[in-house]
Amino acid sequence: MSVDLAILIVAIGLGAMLQVGVGIGFSILAGPPMMILLGTSTAVPILLLLNTIVSAVATDRQVLKADRQTIRTAIIGCLAGVVAGLVVYPWLSEAFVLALTASLLLTGLVTTLLPLRRAIGTAGFSTVSGLSGLVTVWAATPGPLMVFGLIAKGRPAKEVAKLVQPIALVAYGVAFLLHSLSDTQAFAHSPQLWGFVALTLIGSLLGRAVGPHLPQTLVTTAIRVVSLIACGVLFHRAFATA
Repeated sequence: MSVDLAILIVAIGLGAMLQVGVGIGFSILAGPPMMILLGTSTAVPILLLLNTIVSAVATDRQVLKADRQTIRTAIIGCLAGVVAGLVVYPWLSEAFVLALTASLLLTGLVTTLLPLRRAIGTAGFSTVSGLSGLVTVWAATPGPLMVFGLIAKGRPAKEVAKLVQPIALVAYGVAFLLHSLSDTQAFAHSPQLWGFVALTLIGSLLGRAVGPHLPQTLVTTAIRVVSLIACGVLFHRAFATA
């Protein structure tokens, strides 16, 4: 086993656990080594598939019943963003897409550090959801934006970790299907796919077991730290491909 593959295996397991436990983290940890090992064109649809699996495991049916309106608004916004992202994507360079995604994440991160006088309304939340859909198809890294939108809407971090999962499930799933239709050969170059799926399931189940026991402050801090790492990784990739 190569060192790169070993790093990727660890990143997938830890990323899935973190995603389920705090609401974000899978693409941020697993994305960079997967893109290095497999290439961006192959890595993005695989990341979307694995993220769909993570979100499916993490989705809590009680959340679906308790907050249908918020979830519905976010899903509509995400789907609009996914479609817009796919339409615009062919006209944008990879470097521009990565830099714009990183800038959006950084803006969202900064907003969580500012004292907001009131929660954002439906229009603001729909806008954030749409932007999250855009970066889903561009870089398979929408989690932080949606999480920031839910936090800005006045939701506590531990509630956000559960609430974001059904939204991400639809956004990732639709983006994955659309990517698959546009590039049917992406998975032919990844013979390790079933191993990645198994690791994702194991990490997700561990995250579901650990998540309820994490303190509120730890979840909030983890969201910010992981998001900051994501910004750094995306900016680095943008400058490297420019």
